[in-house]
Amino acid sequence: MTRSLALALTLVAALARAQQPPPPPTEGEAPRVASFALILGVNHSYDRAQPPLRFADDDAARYLDLFRLLGARTYLLARLDDNTRRLHPQAAAEALEPTLPTLRAQVRQLARDIAQARARGVASELYVVYAGHGALRDGAGTVSLEDGPLTGTELSRDVVEPVGASRVHVIVDACDSYYLAYGRGPGGERRALSGFALPKGLAGAANVGLLLSTSSARESHEWEGVQAGIFHHEVRSALMGAADADRDGRVSYREVAAFVAQANAAIPNERFRPQVHARPPAGGDVLLDLRPGLGRRLEVEGALGGHYQLEDGNGVRLAEFHSAPGQPVHLVRPGPTDTHYLRRVGENEQEYRLPAGDGVVELAALEPRPPQVAWRGAAHEAFTRLFTLPFGPEEVARMKLPPAPMAPRVPPPASPAVTEPNSLIEGGAMALVVGGGALVGAVGTAVHAHGLANELPSTAPQWMVAEQNARIRAANTTMMVLGGVGLGASVLGGVLLLSSGAPATTPLPTVTVGPGAGALSFSGKW
Repeated sequence: MTRSLALALTLVAALARAQQPPPPPTEGEAPRVASFALILGVNHSYDRAQPPLRFADDDAARYLDLFRLLGARTYLLARLDDNTRRLHPQAAAEALEPTLPTLRAQVRQLARDIAQARARGVASELYVVYAGHGALRDGAGTVSLEDGPLTGTELSRDVVEPVGASRVHVIVDACDSYYLAYGRGPGGERRALSGFALPKGLAGAANVGLLLSTSSARESHEWEGVQAGIFHHEVRSALMGAADADRDGRVSYREVAAFVAQANAAIPNERFRPQVHARPPAGGDVLLDLRPGLGRRLEVEGALGGHYQLEDGNGVRLAEFHSAPGQPVHLVRPGPTDTHYLRRVGENEQEYRLPAGDGVVELAALEPRPPQVAWRGAAHEAFTRLFTLPFGPEEVARMKLPPAPMAPRVPPPASPAVTEPNSLIEGGAMALVVGGGALVGAVGTAVHAHGLANELPSTAPQWMVAEQNARIRAANTTMMVLGGVGLGASVLGGVLLLSSGAPATTPLPTVTVGPGAGALSFSGKW
């Protein structure tokens, strides 16, 4: 009995210790940081005028895999198509619908998780990733969910600010994504972006870093060759370690910007050349710390520099890079249970089979072989030039994170359309004609009734007087109906003529003639 009681007390004490928050870091100790990722992939915009995308859900699923490799708690909002569900079963099991109510619910959960980390003395880092449609509306950038738009202001106010993360990194691939942060000035004029002129929201938040796919009002692109958005394919490759030029285990904003720029530099047509706007948050330019995942990595020695593509067993291209001669590269390896393939692209293509399992794999220790599957080329000639040029520290040194670009001058929005006046004028004229005819008929009927009253002599028998009175009452009723119709039609005609220049959105008044003689009602706005 005594032994059982002692064991029970020991278990209770252990549980109590487990539930207590860990002590704050001591002086000189590196602060503890917990990572969270909110990922949105939207193929089908609420705006049916925007054509459906094919690979936004694939981008979202691959980001889920990447952040999970690095230990981040991840939330996924995407509607996966059949092909993506087959290729990414974990994402298929977790994905929630990309709608505004679901987003709000996930933000509340995310805020609770981050508050718990903060209470335990752990700082938090949040990644907000979006792949889908963007648009410029009323001078502000928006991204699309399935049931409505999300402006940059709303993204800042309703997503970034409520969660209370120490640092936030916003990664967006969408048309006009630059305007999510900076907006467009009145009449299309550029906004000042220095000193105290920084705008509110995403661009003005010191703890928010931005990595946007366009530095101006440009399109973003998908490509069948990588089954993904071009920008997100390049960013994910960078974040897996391909952009870590100084090999310190951390990928900076400058390294990512240089990596993306170099990957696209050989594309001659600027329209198909993705641009990047990179602005780190205050206090440091590190975008992603790879060190938690580098225990499982692929090492490509500098002597083997070249253009490589990393694929899984289903042929999904996970990363791509072109290392400069003598430049070593390390990549965080995907899940330990799967076999992956590294393909060297060039005149003499070679393929390396990367074994499953944990630990470090050195490419020099693997035996190359001819590719077993024919290269799945691009449908678009321009994108075959991606990663043509090698990347190394020199490209990072040359990269200058750009200041906010000039917003293009565009004409002010057109004034609201007005209703075509011809139909109102014609209707008003017709109503006046009908009203005038009815009033003339009413006057004629009144004259006729008066004549009937004076038609019989004073000596007429009573039965003749009764018949004549009936004819007079019928004439009076007809006169009142015609008078009511004439008056109503005349008023309606006048109102239509006065409203011929009113905006289309202004409700027109209506005139109703009731079943009773002379019963009129009016409704509407003047």
